[in-house]
Amino acid sequence: MALRGQTGQQRRSGPDALRQHPLPGDLKKAVDYIRDHPNGKMSIADLVAHCGVSERTLRKHFRTFMAVSPLNYSRQLRLAAARSCLLEGSETTSVTEIATRFGFTHISRFAQDYRRHIGEAPSSTLQRSRVNRQERTSRPRTSDAGAISVVPKASRDRPAIAVLPLESSNAAANCRDFGEFLAEGMATALCRVRSHTITVPKPSRFRSADYRRCASDLGARYLLTGRIAQASNRLRVIIRLIDAETDAQVWGDAYDGKIDDLFGLSDRITEGVMRAIPPQVRGSEIERARRKRPEDLAAYGLTMRALPFVFASNPAAAKQALDLLHQAIDIEPDYAPATSLAAWCHAQLVLYNGTPSPLEERKHALHLSERSGILDPDDPLVLTARCAVHTMAGQFDHARALISRALELDPTLVWSWDRSGWLNAYSGNAEAAVRDFEQATRLDLRRPNATRLTGLGCAYFDAGRYEEAAQWKRMALRDDPSTALINRSLSVSYARLGDRLAALESIEALRRYSPDITISKIVAALPFTQDYLNRVAEGLDDLGLSP
Repeated sequence: MALRGQTGQQRRSGPDALRQHPLPGDLKKAVDYIRDHPNGKMSIADLVAHCGVSERTLRKHFRTFMAVSPLNYSRQLRLAAARSCLLEGSETTSVTEIATRFGFTHISRFAQDYRRHIGEAPSSTLQRSRVNRQERTSRPRTSDAGAISVVPKASRDRPAIAVLPLESSNAAANCRDFGEFLAEGMATALCRVRSHTITVPKPSRFRSADYRRCASDLGARYLLTGRIAQASNRLRVIIRLIDAETDAQVWGDAYDGKIDDLFGLSDRITEGVMRAIPPQVRGSEIERARRKRPEDLAAYGLTMRALPFVFASNPAAAKQALDLLHQAIDIEPDYAPATSLAAWCHAQLVLYNGTPSPLEERKHALHLSERSGILDPDDPLVLTARCAVHTMAGQFDHARALISRALELDPTLVWSWDRSGWLNAYSGNAEAAVRDFEQATRLDLRRPNATRLTGLGCAYFDAGRYEEAAQWKRMALRDDPSTALINRSLSVSYARLGDRLAALESIEALRRYSPDITISKIVAALPFTQDYLNRVAEGLDDLGLSP
């Protein structure tokens, strides 16, 4: 069964309504200007003068990319900042004080806008913060009446890790010096990761015995600490990541080396820390967000709560993630990670045949991707999510530029390597796809997930190696049975191998999962090369799936 209509190249780059809009520079300038004026003391004329474009152009760009007018966007950001302060409020905090700080001089109107935007009265938010005050006292206060910015609370919620100089059980000066050197090296490496902030105290100031006090003094949520022991010419270094709120060890490892190879030992430890810390912190933050009530979460917490659904890679999970992510966007409209991940979830609904309106979902995904690119163009997570969206849309050149930038900023981000693998798999670069997926596996402390296993299967299918393709896709199904859409090409792999019984069983599993699935829907959803799609379509047609 040959495909009809546009070729794969036409679908990828032909002029249509789904092509990416160029991101206007004036809009980024306007967003930054609004962020720098949390008190609301600015006019549309001020914005126009700052951005150097006409008012008509600026309003058009805001409608296209932000879906609101410039002043309404400013109001949304100021309401988000007010909510953040109310959630951090003390017994002396008042609604009037917070409203006035962010430029809302008409208090009853502020209360109406707040209720409409947030879903509850500002007094209710403040009262709940007072009830929860005891829980929050162990966290550093970030609200400062003289310095608070309209930058969303989400960015201030980013967890801080204090890297303490390693203690030594030996009095030798070389051990102490190595402990300080190692702490500086680990901190320098971790600073490249945007998902958290890093602080390094002076060696004489802090010791790791009292984690809560140490973290409070440093304004940190996690402590990276450890100990060095020396025996003859050998060293043993024990590294631990501590959750300062609970005193629980989140992660730990031990490393051995020789005194005459301290640089080699330092490199091994730093590499191990870089592989372990980001996913461990992310997992801990997801659990922290899960324990809280949704109404107590800012955009960061809602995004953490959504992450397991984002990466589950099936339509039902994508819809659950979207519920949380759109809550985050409603609360803090300029939080780029939530916006970019929402874009990816809309794209997943297209890829996984999870929507009756794929064209609308694709447009929505591209729109949110463009918005997140304006809000934060240099966050590796945002860049990776945007790469996934533009890969879905067949905009491979743009996707490649995005993922290259993400890997340049953070070469340890596992998801970036996974998405680079998928981009190469869709593009027909099977060998490059396998290399990227293998690199993701080397960086990932966990076992390979179903999405990566599926990607490997697709790469081998594209290369015509159907036995390996079937093997990897079977492993993906065992890892996560909800990824039943794997049967779209697994069935064809079985058919190519001559195992028609297994192929028919695979088709039946696909029909049970998605009763209205058709060949045309499958082909329309997947941005693979024309040759790949032809093989899938012909195989499914031979197995009796509806055209």
